[in-house]
Amino acid sequence: MQVRTWFGIFTLDEDRIVDVELFPKDLDYLIKRNIEEPLLMRGNVAGTNLRDLAVKYGFADSGYEYDRLLHELSIELARKQITQAATPDKQIISAVEAIDDLDETMNILAERLKEWYILNVEKTLLKGEELARFVIEIDNIANASNGDLKIMQGFASSLLGLYDTRSSIEEYIKENMPEIAPNLTNIAGHILGARLLSIAGSLERLASMPSSTVQVIGASNALFKHLKGKASSPKHGVIFRHPLVNTAPRWQRGKIARALASKISLAARYDFYSGKLNEGLPEELKTKVEIIRKQNPKKKSRN
Repeated sequence: MQVRTWFGIFTLDEDRIVDVELFPKDLDYLIKRNIEEPLLMRGNVAGTNLRDLAVKYGFADSGYEYDRLLHELSIELARKQITQAATPDKQIISAVEAIDDLDETMNILAERLKEWYILNVEKTLLKGEELARFVIEIDNIANASNGDLKIMQGFASSLLGLYDTRSSIEEYIKENMPEIAPNLTNIAGHILGARLLSIAGSLERLASMPSSTVQVIGASNALFKHLKGKASSPKHGVIFRHPLVNTAPRWQRGKIARALASKISLAARYDFYSGKLNEGLPEELKTKVEIIRKQNPKKKSRN
């Protein structure tokens, strides 16, 4: 068993330390290491306080030096986290996650409004925003009081406010994605591009992912089932929402998803490392997809 602390890695055999790997006593290295993975900052290892272990194994010359290093590290980590939280891609991530929260809330409220309408008026095929706008325009309800109508219309008005808020947030994403990730937007579109950033955590992380990971990102449940032997390997994750994938015949989707993921991965790298638009990427993707379609016009027989 290993316990990974902010200054080193301790290998344990039950409650006994059998090996110690100390990190370099370099603040920049320690900051980088502690950002990359969650490490134990305070507490005990094998019943001994981290401060005492650092002195015992030679990472710090004294308890005073240990406290000073930990204090400096904590301050710099806080600064880094604040800086990272304010990056433009984080703003986009917050926006697309807000849309997801709104969608979940609006779906629940829209169903409640429809049930309420059916109870007070009649069955209807209208739903969501369309039903909310219709309810607001009703003058009266035959078998209900004005109070019933008023409260239902107030509910519908609040729901419409959420739809308007969602539209505003989506417009914000549409305007800002080309500035933050022009190539990713060109390949995936503003909403799917933003969702990929959200799942990856940042543009930097998305740019560092191999295309095979990008292809199945967002399909964690299916991937876990595959690893447990309960399902076949997923051919695509959230990129299924791209029209090139979801409109393709089933037998072409895996190959098209692979081609799309490759271009998304490349686009993210262009965006992170240069920020310049490579106008040839969409055409390259289009050519690749056309080749896949020509080579796989029909579903292959299993015979």
